[in-house]
Amino acid sequence: MILRVTFITPTISLLDLNPEKGTLTILDIKQEGELQRLLVEVKGVDDSVSKLQGNFSKVSKLKYLGTMKVKGVVEEILSKYIIVNGVVNGNSTVWTVILSGYQELKKLLRELHERGVSAKVIKVTKYKTEDILTARQEQILRIALEAGYYEFPRKITIRALAEKLELSVSSLSEIIRRAEKNVIVNYFDEKGL
Repeated sequence: MILRVTFITPTISLLDLNPEKGTLTILDIKQEGELQRLLVEVKGVDDSVSKLQGNFSKVSKLKYLGTMKVKGVVEEILSKYIIVNGVVNGNSTVWTVILSGYQELKKLLRELHERGVSAKVIKVTKYKTEDILTARQEQILRIALEAGYYEFPRKITIRALAEKLELSVSSLSEIIRRAEKNVIVNYFDEKGL
């Protein structure tokens, strides 16, 4: 059984962004040695991005996509899981993750507790087996959509998106194509065509 779990943890100081200046959403986490590389979306004014240490590209008037390296306990633990996102709200972050069941949820909460992180679960939703996208496909499509890949003209190329996600262009293309096919087939199935 697949679970979509939403919970709150404290935010590390490097990610603290003035809510009046913009919002910061963590889209993916990868462990790199002692540090974690975050794929981050920032919505807000230019000076809100300049205060963050990382490599950011402007994808629309008030939206930036980039990577930054941090050292955080929560980020280290969550790098082992599929995250949908982490929305930074001042001194707390609301995380949404995909887990393989209640045992994995217990393991995640135990890891956080053992490392001294207070986490409060807000919502647990069971994924239906007839969901048309895998968790990874959903994550990639959401990132592509938010980065402007589906805009006309595109705000980001497949190559630039692949670099941000640290995937090869062919792997990213395959994930996107399979996901798009699943969505289109489901659409026509629902219409009875």
